[in-house]
Amino acid sequence: MGIGSTQPRGRRVLLAVLVAYSLVYLATILCLVARYGLLVPHPLRTTAPTIAEREHSLSSTQVPRIGIPSPTATGSLPTGRLQPSDSVEPVSQPTVTYAVGQEASVCAWPTRGPYLQSATPDSIVIVWETSGLLDSVVEYGRTEACRSSMRDGSLSRRHAITLSGLSAHTTYHYRVKVSDLAWSPDGTLKTAAGPGQTSFSFAVIGDTHGGVYEFPRRKRDIDAAHRHAVDTIAALSPDFYLHLGDLVQDGGDLAAWDEFFAVQRQLIRGVPIFPALGNHERNHQYYFDLFYLPGNERWYSFDYGNAHFISLEVDGYADIASDGPQYRWLESDLAGTRQTWKFVFFHFPAYSGGDYGSDLEVQAYLVPLFRRYGVDIVFNGHEHNYQRNVVDGLTYLETSGGGGMIRPPGVLEWTVYSEDTRHVVIITIQGDQLDSVAIRLDGSRFDPFTLSAHQ
Repeated sequence: MGIGSTQPRGRRVLLAVLVAYSLVYLATILCLVARYGLLVPHPLRTTAPTIAEREHSLSSTQVPRIGIPSPTATGSLPTGRLQPSDSVEPVSQPTVTYAVGQEASVCAWPTRGPYLQSATPDSIVIVWETSGLLDSVVEYGRTEACRSSMRDGSLSRRHAITLSGLSAHTTYHYRVKVSDLAWSPDGTLKTAAGPGQTSFSFAVIGDTHGGVYEFPRRKRDIDAAHRHAVDTIAALSPDFYLHLGDLVQDGGDLAAWDEFFAVQRQLIRGVPIFPALGNHERNHQYYFDLFYLPGNERWYSFDYGNAHFISLEVDGYADIASDGPQYRWLESDLAGTRQTWKFVFFHFPAYSGGDYGSDLEVQAYLVPLFRRYGVDIVFNGHEHNYQRNVVDGLTYLETSGGGGMIRPPGVLEWTVYSEDTRHVVIITIQGDQLDSVAIRLDGSRFDPFTLSAHQ
């Protein structure tokens, strides 16, 4: 009787507790609704406009615009044969900012670039890509005001503008058009040294192998090494740099090229890159679409200061025999230069103690020309290590430690120094003296040497 009388009371207590918890839960939900407006009808909600909406809302009187050609205009690549409008205030200079998050800016990055190509003492090519069809405009000048401009009115997603009429070995500021409202951040470029400028420096790298996807751990390792190599070159502030081939793992994979240019972006927007074809480019059209190089782009030459540089296609795809067009061009080019220094760079090495070994065709066909015309250094990639080999007084520098998996170099009778390490090389020219040093990606230096030019 006593126990039975407590049961209704216990149920009432339990019910009261449940009711209390329910009220607390309901109150919490109501607070959240009030805090975040979850029950406000969609048309009444206030949201920040998207960037596109903000751009659309700006009137044409707020931002001076460049005239856009008709949508029927051709989308072909600019030829670069344009006339500069020096000392003209560009009508396209933006004067209004729009909000992006908590910041305000009219600067934006293109989908690729900008990057520098084919620097000469009085000209340079600036390349970039955009997500939409735009006319091609570069604003430039010796200060950030960029009071000169160059424009191609045809619509394109890939843009290439040649700035001409520049001063030799001079720094210019520049920016490129990214959208109707946005420009790239301010960048700087330096034109090539003329014949009278005999002091300059350049970096050399090979086998960065961007876009390796077979094994995630290997990809992470190669990507990290590539980034460190780029940072090392950037810290050296060379006037330009040579790439000895195998820029990417697969030249037919556009995503690999995307990755290469993403890693290289900060470097090549201010330092011109002169590449050579490697076997991993696979002779693919992407290479020729992305680079704007002298000559036929497969083999070419250029002068910088008192030096002459020759890039060859020695990648397993091109003919180098003495009856072929590349050989005949090379002999004519070497015979025609009177520069103090002569450098040749290409992918497969003539002399190597690495896994692949010496390329006997290069020895048979090209080496005799190098000796006859007094080439000072031949730069090669392919082996993924560092080697300095000297044969008959000619230096062959194997410098292919830009990111790809390193391999043991071996030591042969012509080897002066070799090391299986990732690295870059920096060359400094002072008149008829050359100083070279290799730099590991941890910053330590090795194998410094000095050469005097062939007389």
